[in-house]
Amino acid sequence: MIPPTTSLLLFGGVLVVGCSISARDWLLASLVLFLMVLHPRLANAGSDVGKGPAESWVTEVDIPTADPTRADQIRNGISSLLSDWQVMYRPGGYVEYEREVYKVVDRPGLEQAATINLNFDPARHSIKLNHLRVIRDGVVQDRLAEATFDIYRQERDSVRGVFDGWLTARLDVRDVRVGDTIDYATTSDRKQLVGEDLFYYRFATEWEMPIGMMRREIIWPTSRPLTLKEERTTVMPKISNVAGHTRYLWEIVNPEPVKVEDNLPASFAPWGYVQISSTTSWRDVADAVAASYQPVNTFPPAFAAKLDEIAAHQSDPRERMVEALRIVQDEVRYISLSMGAGSYLPRDPATVIASGFGDCKDKALLLASALTYLGVKAEVALADLDGGYGLASFLPALRAFDHAIVRAEIGSRVFWLDGTDYLQGGRGGRLVEPDYGYVLPLSSSRGELEKMQAAEAHEPTTAVAEEISFPVQAGDPLTLRTVSTYRGADADAMRRKLAGQSLQEFADSYLKYYDQQYPGIRSVAALKPVDDRDRNVITLSEAYELSPEALAANDLAKKFPLRADLDDGSFPKPAMIGRVGPIWIGNPMFRRHSVVVKNLKARFAGPEAPNVMTPYMTMRIEWSNTPTEFTLNWDLKKLASEVPASAVGDYVAAVGKITDNTRWFYDFTHEEPDEEEGMSGLQAITFVAWLLAVLATCVVEQRTFKPRPGQLYWPISPQKFVVMTVMTGGLYGMLWGWRVFRQQNLAYGARYWSFLRGVFLSFFAVQIFLRVNRDLGARQVATGLGVVAGLLLLGSEVYTFAIEPPEAFWANGLRIFGGLAISALAPLPLVVAINRINERNPEYLARNALLSGWDKVWMVFGVFFTVALTHYDLTSG
Repeated sequence: MIPPTTSLLLFGGVLVVGCSISARDWLLASLVLFLMVLHPRLANAGSDVGKGPAESWVTEVDIPTADPTRADQIRNGISSLLSDWQVMYRPGGYVEYEREVYKVVDRPGLEQAATINLNFDPARHSIKLNHLRVIRDGVVQDRLAEATFDIYRQERDSVRGVFDGWLTARLDVRDVRVGDTIDYATTSDRKQLVGEDLFYYRFATEWEMPIGMMRREIIWPTSRPLTLKEERTTVMPKISNVAGHTRYLWEIVNPEPVKVEDNLPASFAPWGYVQISSTTSWRDVADAVAASYQPVNTFPPAFAAKLDEIAAHQSDPRERMVEALRIVQDEVRYISLSMGAGSYLPRDPATVIASGFGDCKDKALLLASALTYLGVKAEVALADLDGGYGLASFLPALRAFDHAIVRAEIGSRVFWLDGTDYLQGGRGGRLVEPDYGYVLPLSSSRGELEKMQAAEAHEPTTAVAEEISFPVQAGDPLTLRTVSTYRGADADAMRRKLAGQSLQEFADSYLKYYDQQYPGIRSVAALKPVDDRDRNVITLSEAYELSPEALAANDLAKKFPLRADLDDGSFPKPAMIGRVGPIWIGNPMFRRHSVVVKNLKARFAGPEAPNVMTPYMTMRIEWSNTPTEFTLNWDLKKLASEVPASAVGDYVAAVGKITDNTRWFYDFTHEEPDEEEGMSGLQAITFVAWLLAVLATCVVEQRTFKPRPGQLYWPISPQKFVVMTVMTGGLYGMLWGWRVFRQQNLAYGARYWSFLRGVFLSFFAVQIFLRVNRDLGARQVATGLGVVAGLLLLGSEVYTFAIEPPEAFWANGLRIFGGLAISALAPLPLVVAINRINERNPEYLARNALLSGWDKVWMVFGVFFTVALTHYDLTSG
């Protein structure tokens, strides 16, 4: 950017910039002067600007009046009355007539109204002023004779290394007052240096501000028919024939001003448009320049030696491609000499190599030539950096493109390569390809554009991991360790930043970021970047400390911020009222931010249900905790490039929710009782009552148990067993096991410790099942089923008592209720086997299937204690 204080110096008839600039900019400016000296048309550009009447084919119309009802929509003190553009075919180009009429209605319009800038390319254009009139109080003043031009060359993009050679003829109209109407017209003769038979024009049928009339007229040979296309407009031309020519005329009177919406995708026209093209095939456009982009096979010896070395060391064509790309990107600097035909045609690769610089066209041809030399199929493709996604709606036109890239083919895989990028990393699948929407390959195109496919982000391209450790002892500082990992496109961008800035600048900016959150924090280690270029991964490591005094200041620990840096500000937030067009939100992205806070004295939790899920972006937040640590993870994904107008409300709400959930505050001074302090008073009373109830049950069972001669083990209906076991939290299963072994002692004369065997039934379930099943003979229950069920019961008991409960609430709940289900269902094969062995005495099963009074007491107290103890287990886990 040129500073506001820049002065303009007239040099050789051309104005150049005179200001304090860098050495590189002085070199560029010197190059401009050198080119002007060598090129006589640039040095004598005044001969391309003159005065004279309009040609005879031009139609001069009356000045329309402005619609007074739209006076409140006028901007900057200028009321536009007429915009007239007329064109006539001429071999090798065309003649263009332009007329503008506007009225100064307020003071802010004086500067704009009194200055007329005529821009032209001296290599292709000559321009003359047809008339200049000032209409004051109804009187027309002819100012043409006194008009003088100052011609200068701005080169607005020179700092970026772009030179187009265009000149500006500036005309200052004297004595312009509020209320005056300015009426001027120009005619320019335009030569087509490239694609002589190609013509393209696109105009808007409505503006943001009021205008009395918009008029467009094209007179073209009937033998060269034009193709018309309307976008978001119903305006149609009047078509007539005039002496072997076809006349297309559009006259739009007082069009309704439109409000141009923000953040529209290139595929959506902000207002009505009409396109006119001399061809319907993109192949014609490609053919106009393709011959100039054919890869060459000879290079200067030093460059050829580099390619030969690549070929000798790399047999994989993908590796050859990456090596050639890095040479073109990193060793050929970017300067664009886009004067005249240079706007569309590249320089010879040998010239580019010798000069050490080139623009997108030069680099694309050089790269395509180098790849062809290395055996990789490659060609140049034309692209549009900003409007590529909208090219599918364009009529074919060479001027639709402003960039050149390379299309490489290896097997069935197509690679897109941009030679103007630099310091790219990655090999093979890790190489990030550009995405410019639709492009035009110059050799393989069959008259159609080709859609570039944007790569999906399967892993975060930026992942920031913070580790915050609170002081363990009084007087210790809080420490913060950060590791930022960049992959893919974000790694390429970071690599360029690291090359263009000092590490100290980076460190200062990061320290400033954290100081805004934690005032007084200081860096305790130098910023450490690690770049794995081939994997295209960059990591940056940071280390900070916050003193005890800074931590105590303003109660920071009581309102401690945890913030996710997800670049959520990149999501646009346009106005929703009356929205018609979709919202362009940019290419897909995947960002992750995680924070681990250590040395805490209590458990902390994340917010409830903060996730954002839409078809266009998602944000997932997960958290976990231990008694001393708290972890937060944010994942933000952009899934689509645009949002339809019908979903704008949901989209804006989702963006707001994302913003609201990227920063939270916690009171990390909170402490909870140590786990050694045990249960609360109510929990302790409940647990003691449970133990007394179990003891009472044992006493009652011991006193009321009546041996049953002839009964083998303890038959029971499966339904009663399951219900009683579930409702007593598994205790009934132990009671049943006690009865089984007591009855076994009676029936077989055994001397087992029946109580202990019943309590630890899971350890003896397989053994007792196999014995009962063996005694059944032909009526056996499936042995495998019983063994697996017994082992499952044993495994459940071991897991419940030997393994520490999981921290997550849902996982702990699954452990408890899963164990209860297993204790009720796993013994069923044993229950069935015992019932079968007692089939000769059905009265035993019938009697044991009934619910006794004690069974009902068991169920009531069992439900109460099961619920109480389960609640304690869950809340203390």
